[in-house]
Amino acid sequence: MADKSANKPKKGAHLIKKQAKKPEKPAQVIRTEAKQPKKKRRVPIGVKIAVGVVIAAAAGAFGYVYCYPNVFPGVTVGPIAVGGMNRDDAANTIEDQSAPLYEGKNVTVTIYGSNYGIPVDKVLKNVDGIQSAENAYEIGRTGNPLERVRDIIGAMRGQREAQIAATVDEESLRGTLNEIADTALTEPVNPTWELKDSNLIVHSGKPGVKFDTDAVEQALTDQIRLMDFEPYEVSTDVTAAPAIDVDKIAADIIGDPVNATVSKEDGKTIIAGKAGVSFDTDKAKEIIGDGSQETYTIPVTITQPSITAETLKAKLFHDTLARTATNLDEGNAPRTNNIRLAAKAINGTILNPGDEFSYNGTVGERTAARGYQEAHAYSGGKIIDEFGGGVCQPSSTLYMAVLRADLKVTERHNHSFTVSYTPLGEDATVDYGNLDFRFVNNTAYPVKILAEQTDGQMIMTIVGTKTSDKTVTTRTEVLETYKPETVTKTDSSMEAGDSRVETSGITGYSTKTYKQITENGKTTEVLANSSTYSKRDEVVYVGE
Repeated sequence: MADKSANKPKKGAHLIKKQAKKPEKPAQVIRTEAKQPKKKRRVPIGVKIAVGVVIAAAAGAFGYVYCYPNVFPGVTVGPIAVGGMNRDDAANTIEDQSAPLYEGKNVTVTIYGSNYGIPVDKVLKNVDGIQSAENAYEIGRTGNPLERVRDIIGAMRGQREAQIAATVDEESLRGTLNEIADTALTEPVNPTWELKDSNLIVHSGKPGVKFDTDAVEQALTDQIRLMDFEPYEVSTDVTAAPAIDVDKIAADIIGDPVNATVSKEDGKTIIAGKAGVSFDTDKAKEIIGDGSQETYTIPVTITQPSITAETLKAKLFHDTLARTATNLDEGNAPRTNNIRLAAKAINGTILNPGDEFSYNGTVGERTAARGYQEAHAYSGGKIIDEFGGGVCQPSSTLYMAVLRADLKVTERHNHSFTVSYTPLGEDATVDYGNLDFRFVNNTAYPVKILAEQTDGQMIMTIVGTKTSDKTVTTRTEVLETYKPETVTKTDSSMEAGDSRVETSGITGYSTKTYKQITENGKTTEVLANSSTYSKRDEVVYVGE
């Protein structure tokens, strides 16, 4: 160790003082002390015991988890307690006690706002006790050890419920869904309308609704299998309802009143008339607007028919409108036969107001197959024999009656030559496929044509209903007369001075025929037709 006194100055010595240098800092010395050995703390015996207890408890718990053979206590399957039971007992208990869980229950299926109930006991085949018991047994046996313990403790607290399993009767469920689909699956429905009192009631159309029945069946199968009876809403594909078309409705119902008519088949059955309808289409469109309502009421004007079924029944065929007769040549059997067949076809014909009569359409073609025979007829300005010769007499007799009944004639042709059985201007020739005789019932009531051959006459009667005191007669004015000439020809086979008439002469005429209509004491004259009949020269053969 250095001597500390050497650094001290001696007393009395004179020293030249110099600035002393600052002493350098001594090097830092890190001192270490030797570590003293720690004294061991002693664990209290109580702690050791506690830890041992915990370890033992944990070991016991894990042993309980892994070794307990039954469903853990507190576990339920739905509301059915199966804790502590072995799996067989749990399965039996579930099957015995499950019926109240589904009997009388329904699954409500909602399809586009409409509800349909599916009875669970109809579509549930049975509860699967074995699978349900297995579900209960698995609680506390899945997951890591801590999760298992947590589930076991949760079960003891009544907080663990196993899923009940069921078997669905798929055929029954499919049948039930098909019944629902018959109602719920719909095509778009057009709007409808009806007349009620003085209103037009318009019902909006219905949308079309479609859905995947297979997907719905699978979803409900999965749901019911889990004993889940919560409502199920079906996803649908909806086609909007057709819009209300006011113009179409107007075209269908707006119209004039239609009078009652009679059946043409039996001449007795009354066919009811129809009221006339009108309404303001612009107002109707305003009322309907966007068509969001189900029903709309639109005011209409109703006009009842002037002739109701009751009125017609009381007045049907009440009066004779006209009756005419022409003389028959009964000695000409083929001609008389043809007239009889034509009259038979016409007899009983009924024309409702507005109906048109066609002679050819009613009588039909005159053929041998239909019983007609060959007889004289005018054709091409000549007299020839043809099947149906003579059927112009019924048509002419009917024309005479039509004039006097004041019905509307729509087609009529005069003969090429005059005929002996009608006055001038009152004949009507026909030729099937070429010339027809037609007229319309322009009265307010049905008319019936009665045709008969009797006492050497062809008689036509038109019966109907008179609505006034009107009477009709005819007048024919001859405008020109065409006298036939005599054409003489020689025949070498005849003796001199002998003669024979080969063709008789026929006088020709140009005429106008008028209807003279008297009503309420006043007579008016209406042109019925203009006719031109050709002349036919007489041909005489003389001997040389």
